[in-house]
Amino acid sequence: MGSEMKMPWVPPVGLFRMINGLRVLLRKIAGAMVPPTVAVFEKAQQTWLAKSIGVACELNLADILKAGPKSISEIARESHSHEESLYRLMRALAGEGIFREMPGKVFSNTRLSAALTDDEGSMKFMIRHQLHDANWEMIGLLNHSVTTGEDAARKVLGAGIFDYLSQHPEKNELYNKAMTNTSDLSASAILSACSFRRFKTIVDIGGGEGRLLAKILQKNSKAQGILFDFPHVVAGAGKTFDRTGTGNRIRIMGGNFFDDIPPGGDCYLMKNILHAFDDETCIGLLKTISRRMEGKARLLIIEAVISENNKPEFGKLFDLQMLLGTDGGKERTRREFDNLLSQAGFRLRKVIRTVSPFSVVEAVRR
Repeated sequence: MGSEMKMPWVPPVGLFRMINGLRVLLRKIAGAMVPPTVAVFEKAQQTWLAKSIGVACELNLADILKAGPKSISEIARESHSHEESLYRLMRALAGEGIFREMPGKVFSNTRLSAALTDDEGSMKFMIRHQLHDANWEMIGLLNHSVTTGEDAARKVLGAGIFDYLSQHPEKNELYNKAMTNTSDLSASAILSACSFRRFKTIVDIGGGEGRLLAKILQKNSKAQGILFDFPHVVAGAGKTFDRTGTGNRIRIMGGNFFDDIPPGGDCYLMKNILHAFDDETCIGLLKTISRRMEGKARLLIIEAVISENNKPEFGKLFDLQMLLGTDGGKERTRREFDNLLSQAGFRLRKVIRTVSPFSVVEAVRR
């Protein structure tokens, strides 16, 4: 028997959006209470916060504190760090609610820092992937990308991001773990907002290590699954399905989704795939999927869907990562998804918002 993956409680989408709207409003009011020079400088200071969180992940600080509070000298010893410098980093993070400082320079985990451990539901590896040295160097080339339209990945890595990962196993392992983190981030929200009960065979295209598909199969005991991704990506996926007791309902297939897609599904699922590619490439991939779909099969695209307004949104900032790291990839609005799907012979049925940064775009063949 496999072990049940933890499925954290998620609030109703309506309640979440109301509270999030209130949060945005309060941030605007707070920003309006200080001079604009102060407000914009405070936003620029977030650079230091982002990199500090990345260093905390690299040094495993949250894991060191899992057993309970420790003094800065203990933490420095276990993380092989310079004590005074580490204290300054942790003090800054504690001021943001990431770690808690107690008298005597003793620190403990908080709700936020607990999300940086190796445990299920963590964002540790995604943050490490986003803030590792090579990516940080790419961030430094944002001006270059904005003024030329060229991505920074080839300039820094000497190759496209996926070619680079396939040639560097240790970086590929970190990337796979990062993608698993995003699956953990979104799985509960997706399953709460979207029912998979009607589907008999779910094909997860580019599904990585199979984390999301395993959770879907656990909640839908009659469904079968096909995990499809590059051979070097799915190599360790069997462990995920064995651990969750879903191995007898899954087929793991290695291949290139630009060449062909497994047939036989009534649900074709793609999470965070299209945003890595330009429109022309996406249309070609969608046409390949369309040729394999039969009858009333559904296509479910899980991505950030950018709203066309002036409100802060995950997708608007993450889109800059796509600008830097991909050759033409981007986060898209509903209108842009509709255009892509229409050119590939699909009809966009609806966009299902979730409490995660990702939405579910549902489409059918015309």
